[in-house]
Amino acid sequence: MTLHPSRLQILADKQELQELVLRYARAVDRREFSRLATLYHPDGCHDHGGMFKGRPADFIEWLKQSMVDMETQHLVANSLFVVESDTARGEIYTVNFHHFPASGMNYVAGGRYLDHYVRHDGHWVFQMRTRVVDWSEERPANAGMTAATLLRGSIGLDDPSRSLSPFYDD
Repeated sequence: MTLHPSRLQILADKQELQELVLRYARAVDRREFSRLATLYHPDGCHDHGGMFKGRPADFIEWLKQSMVDMETQHLVANSLFVVESDTARGEIYTVNFHHFPASGMNYVAGGRYLDHYVRHDGHWVFQMRTRVVDWSEERPANAGMTAATLLRGSIGLDDPSRSLSPFYDD
């Protein structure tokens, strides 16, 4: 079976969209805010419900302030995309973990991002990103000793993943 060129383009677009949502999660968790800014259209919008709604630059400033006392991990699960030429829509399932070391608490939320994408300067970017929470829980954090001797991740340039930097250069 031979794939029609337009079907190949749709597959390539969906792969690029998948990488976009993964780069978002990585940029937030590693606090690579300058990289996060490149993932949005300059006229884009981010809607995080009652916590924040506005321009990407303002969202990033909000993140910088709200993430001061937390460690996060955003896991991407099911991703569905609909591509229509130079625009696309997506529903991205996630489980987001937020650890607050000072208070010894964890906040875990399962939900989705409802996305609108646009091709900008030859690459897919977020035009509109809306966070929907399907469930959440808060619970005491119980530090485990199993991982005590393993390499520990960190934010920014000190993270061990920097050795993989060719994978993260744009």
